[in-house]
Order: sequence, then C-alpha cells, then structure tokens
Amino acid sequence: MPFLKKIGIAINMNHPNLEVFEALEKMQLFQGCEIHLINVNLTTTYAIGLGEASIVYPLITEQKQIHDATIGELKRLALKILPEKLPSKVEAVCLFSDDPKRKFCQYVEENGLDTVIVAAREKKGFFESSFTQYVTKHTKAHVIVLKHQN
Repeated sequence: MPFLKKIGIAINMNHPNLEVFEALEKMQLFQGCEIHLINVNLTTTYAIGLGEASIVYPLITEQKQIHDATIGELKRLALKILPEKLPSKVEAVCLFSDDPKRKFCQYVEENGLDTVIVAAREKKGFFESSFTQYVTKHTKAHVIVLKHQN
C-alpha cells in the first residue's frame, strides 16, 4: 500500500483542536499528495408514532446550509494548518451520518486514502479517543495520531 499519497485529515468542527493541527504546518510530508479535510456531522432519527414515519435532524434542507458553511470553514482551516504554497490537491469534505465513525472509515476506503491523520482528545488509555481507536481498527490506512502537548 502506498504511503502518504492520499491523506485524510479528520476534523471535528465542534472541537477542531487547532493547536494540535498547527503542527501540520511545519511538516514537509504533504508535498505532492492529495489531502482530504473530512468532517462528518451526526444525524439523529426520531420516530413519529409507532414507527410509521421518522424525522432526521438536521433536516435535509438544513443539511445543505450546514454543508456549505462547513466546506467554507474547512477551506479556511486548511490555510491555517497546512503549509503555505502547498503544491498538493486539497479537498474539503462534509458528510452526514447517524454513525460518524463508520461513515468516516467508509469514506477513507471508498476514496482509497492511504493515510489518516486524527487529533486525539485528552483522554486516558492506550488510544486517546474512541474515534482514533475505531479508525485504527476499521480502515486499511495508516493512522497518524496527533496528541496535545502540555
């Protein structure tokens, strides 16, 4: 499997961990690779009555607005965390799912990403977060974990 040709960077817009991702700006590993900044928004389905109908939040009409706003934020974030004058292709991706971890891994596999970068939240344990642990277990991609530096 190639390494560092197609990189996915997991971005949680609710907790973007900018200070952790700022380390990427100094890294030279992005030269000539394709970079995907990926955010997966949680959807919640509510049943109405005895299961005859359901409502998904955010509503489909709201998802378009959220998608457009998120893409704009991811593009601004790319300017902050990626090296200047990056000769790489950068793609901003906004997805929706009731299972964000699974959706993220599905995107990684479907798009042939060979490396994933995640920022671990400050938690105890071998892996810093359940997201990091899930991605490591459920993708074929290499996983680079960025940790908070105290």
